[in-house]
Formats: sequence, structure tokens, C-alpha cells
Amino acid sequence: MSSESNGTKSDSPESAPDSRPERRRSVRAPSAWGAARDALAAVRNLETLLRSPTVAHRTILDLLPELRSGAGVLLGAFEPDRVAADAATAAVSAYGKGQVEELARLLDATTGTEQSREELASRAHGLADELEASADLLALLERSSAPVRTEVSPALLVRETSRMSGSASGRELLVRFDDGAQDCVVTTDPYVVGSLVRLAIGWAHAGGLAAIAVRARCTPPLAILLVEAATPADAALPVIGMRVLPSVPPAEEAAHRVADRIGATLQIEVRAPPLGPRFWLQLPASSV
Repeated sequence: MSSESNGTKSDSPESAPDSRPERRRSVRAPSAWGAARDALAAVRNLETLLRSPTVAHRTILDLLPELRSGAGVLLGAFEPDRVAADAATAAVSAYGKGQVEELARLLDATTGTEQSREELASRAHGLADELEASADLLALLERSSAPVRTEVSPALLVRETSRMSGSASGRELLVRFDDGAQDCVVTTDPYVVGSLVRLAIGWAHAGGLAAIAVRARCTPPLAILLVEAATPADAALPVIGMRVLPSVPPAEEAAHRVADRIGATLQIEVRAPPLGPRFWLQLPASSV
């Protein structure tokens, strides 16, 4: 999921019944998220420069003031509204601010010679992922406070999430998709639900699952999106790609809060290997 796209799609109160101003929770202007996105891109660019043997160290040092300015932008992006912030938002904000402080330490280390450029580049790569994952979570929490609802089938929702994630950062995972061959519709924010699916896929992968299946089921009055270990029986299912970022510590609390805001239920079942974790997302549904 992308904090940039999140920040630009939910700011019209007329776009959905639940987008009334009094229900919004410190939603940042698109320009603020855009500035944070630019700062994240600069961190990823630092990694590229550090890994390039043709880029002189002096050139990298000349860019440090701009990177420090970007760190200030990110610090501001992770500053929650002290009045409106709930526990999940506060947790994500605190974690993000901690990563910005780590970024400042990385920039300090870049001025010295204690670490090799390859070591510094590895730190930059990890930090960029952690910072982007945290920013995306914060943006998702804000989006879920004013969801843009539409009618969509669960199967289409998953396919569109796969298509839209193609330009996102992170690692692409290939998963088997079982659409259940049943027709129903859910009235929800596809961006929010798709982001939860991607989070679940990332957790499943981090939990040790090498082969993952996403299943869409229609059993009105509920639709179920299930992420679990793929079995040999799933070998004939179509494969779709999903880009995911590493899971950060406050992600689970944030995901439960997001699901609750859109009227969904998220359940996480811990199972012993080789079954691994299973994730259920239930939404109100109606028959077509």
C-alpha cells in the first residue's frame, strides 16, 4: 500500500456517506503525504548511491543536508493529533518517530568511515522499508476513519488490489487465488480492505509460509477473505502478485482498529508449522 495514494483519494466529504468532516481523524492534506513520500524516496536513493561504486563519497555528503531536511518532514508526518489519536494511531506514530531517529543516526554514520558503504546501504534499505510501512499504516488508519465506500465483489476486490500493488514498494509475493465461484457484493472501501489483505499476506510470509493462498468466499450475510497456507490441491489455482512491505510491530493493533472502523472483523489464528498462521477478514455482504 502507498501512503501517497492513500492521501489523495479520501478528502472529498461528498464522496461517501461516512466522509462527514466530524468523523475525520487528523487526515493530512495530500501535499503533506506527498512531501513525506518524497522524503522516503530520498532514503531509497541514498541506498542506491551508497551501492554505486561510481558515486564519490563527497557527492553523498553533499546530499546529507537535503536528507536531514527530509527526516524532519517524516518526523512531522508521524506526529499524531494529541486530541483525536487513538491507541493504534499513537503506537504507529511512536514507532515511526523511532525509525526517523534511527535515520538520523544513519546519516551521522554516513559522514564517517566506521562502516562500509555496503553496510550503510543495507541499513538504508531496512530503514526505508520500516519507514514506508509505518507511514502506510498511519495513512491507512486515517483513510479508515473516513472510508470511501462502493459496492464490489470480493473476487474483484482482490484482483484489483493485486493490479494496483504492482507499482508499490516492497517485495512481490506470488499467491494462489481461489475466488470461490460465488457471487455477492460488499459495500466497503476497496482500498482499505485490499490493504488489510496485503498486510495479512505479509504476515503469512513472515510467519514462515512459502506458499500462500487467498480465498474469497460468499456466504451472505457475510463475505470472507481468507489468507492461509496453500495446499497441493491449490496447484491449479491462478497465481497473482502482491507487493508487501515488512510487518512493523504496531501493525496488528492498527489492522484490528482499521477493520473495526469499516465494520469488518479480523481474526488471526496461530497454527503450528507447517500450517502456519491463518487470517480471516469478514465483511457484511449481500447476494447479487
